[in-house]
Amino acid sequence: MVTTPYVRAELMAHAPQGVAPGQPLWLGLQITHQPEWHTYWKNPGDSGLPTDLAWTLPAGLDAGEIAWPLPRKIPIGTLANYGYEGTVLLPVPVTVASTFAAGPLAKDAIIQLRASWLVCRKECIPEEGEFTLQLPLRSTTALNGAAFEAAAKAQPQPVLAGTNGIVPDSQAQIADGNALQVSVHGLPVALRGKTLDLFPETSEVIENAAQWTQAWNGSVWTAKIPLAAQRSSSPSLMPVVLAERAAEQGAAAHGTGPDTRTGYR
Repeated sequence: MVTTPYVRAELMAHAPQGVAPGQPLWLGLQITHQPEWHTYWKNPGDSGLPTDLAWTLPAGLDAGEIAWPLPRKIPIGTLANYGYEGTVLLPVPVTVASTFAAGPLAKDAIIQLRASWLVCRKECIPEEGEFTLQLPLRSTTALNGAAFEAAAKAQPQPVLAGTNGIVPDSQAQIADGNALQVSVHGLPVALRGKTLDLFPETSEVIENAAQWTQAWNGSVWTAKIPLAAQRSSSPSLMPVVLAERAAEQGAAAHGTGPDTRTGYR
């Protein structure tokens, strides 16, 4: 565990069937922020840097990418960032190779992590930490199961064909030369009529802090979002995450309570 004046960071593992080929294995960094401080999502928004995890694992264990939970939109003056307040677990799936063999006398797998993050309020502090975990090979590791289960629920979900009897479809085009016109068909019924937040996974395309308009027409959600004045490219594919807009009041809206919204991508 690493504790600074701004965060507490802890390496966690979840291996409910032990460490074996074909069995689920998750590692993750849990960050607990001091009030008013935050770290960043994969697209940090107008400023900041995403948290970086560099693993050193035994042969036969392969760490994937961070399964980023749904972020919050965090206004900072005239800017807008995407990130996390309160407590967040950044989970990483680990593949155990079919050839993995720790040896007959080995009891543990040694997991090492070097992590770096930028923690900000109005000012920003770059921080890093080194973590080591002894992961039992033949017994279950499920002490943090609830935290990993909550992190799984916080993952943006794909909009599946047939969920509402509607084939999902989305389109985007440049309108008026300086705005992105988005149309999404087939979002879950529970979202219809709700005001949504949009989180672009690609940075420097839209004006993150700008006011934008949105509307529903039956099952079709549309939005018109100003493009970034300084954008250097117009990508042909721009994944986004949509979620019901966070309440303006309450613990969850200010990062001190759990964010129970479901995101869709």
